[in-house]
Amino acid sequence: MNKLSKYIAGIAGAVIIAFLAWFFGNILIYILIAAVLSLIGKPLMNYLANIRIKGLSIPKNLCAATTLILLLGIFFGFFFFIAPLVGELIEMVSSMNMENLNEKISVPLADLNNFMLETFPSLNPNFKVEAIVMEEFQKLVNASTITSFFASITTFIFDFAIGIFVVSFITFFFIKEQDMFSNMVLALFPDKYEHNVKRALESIYNLLARYFIGISLETFLITLLNGLGLYFIGGVHFSMAIVLGLIAGILNVIPYIGPWIGGIIGVLLSMADIGLNTPDAGMVILTLALIFFITHMIDVFLFQPYIYSNSVQAHPLEIFIVILIAGSIGGIIGMLVAIPAYTVLRVFGREFFSKLKLVQKLTDKI
Repeated sequence: MNKLSKYIAGIAGAVIIAFLAWFFGNILIYILIAAVLSLIGKPLMNYLANIRIKGLSIPKNLCAATTLILLLGIFFGFFFFIAPLVGELIEMVSSMNMENLNEKISVPLADLNNFMLETFPSLNPNFKVEAIVMEEFQKLVNASTITSFFASITTFIFDFAIGIFVVSFITFFFIKEQDMFSNMVLALFPDKYEHNVKRALESIYNLLARYFIGISLETFLITLLNGLGLYFIGGVHFSMAIVLGLIAGILNVIPYIGPWIGGIIGVLLSMADIGLNTPDAGMVILTLALIFFITHMIDVFLFQPYIYSNSVQAHPLEIFIVILIAGSIGGIIGMLVAIPAYTVLRVFGREFFSKLKLVQKLTDKI
């Protein structure tokens, strides 16, 4: 009966913690973002803390402030670089003639439409690939969407500014006192498990730091490859090429479906930018599609095996199944958080359920 009471108390405690995490979701998100930023800034903080000038070390406050300023500088530098380019993209999209764009892609896709109708006789005779593509594309860039975006921009900027301040404030203390977040987590566990939790947190820090740094590097490389390919091979204007490369790089973070969405958007907007009034319009479309496809293949066979597998020490098939499960439960958001959440669960499973054979198999590489 005593064990049953402990189990009931443990379950009740977990339910209460889960409810509080849901109820104070915004605050929890701020804390988690700050924790991730502190992980990224940890190497620089340690480097500055080890510097000695005439036998004196740099004060912790100054080290933490310098690290935070550098992180914010990178963020705002990137923001101010990309903001004008995004503005050009929004202006171009808002003034696009969808019927004209539809006509441009209908001729090169005529053979594909005929092939689909011959292969699948049950399809509607009026079936057209370009009609489906344009319908989905218009949902993303229709006038009402753009209008609502600008109508809510003031609220967004206000909430974003508050978020930046709150995250920066929390991040400063997480960087300065690197055990603060760990102590917050340790407070949720009984003292007898303190050693296990500390060891688990150390493993989680190392794995997630490598994962997030890898994801950032992957996004940069995807942006670079697509941007340069669109500019030098596709003939897209430089600013537009960089923006479309960045869109593809960011969407690439969404496993499996993100690269295809980014590629479709990139091809359509590239076509609108360069125009397709030449007889070789079909070859131009094929070239644009190949740029995104080849970059995606480089990502699949070169970047992702290192980032998704080696960084979190898991088998690629294991990662694939986890992402599918997370997607079915939480959609795109679930897919985004699948790998970090699975990493946390694996590490804690190794510490507290190491006698289970399944846990041993899943954590043997950690």
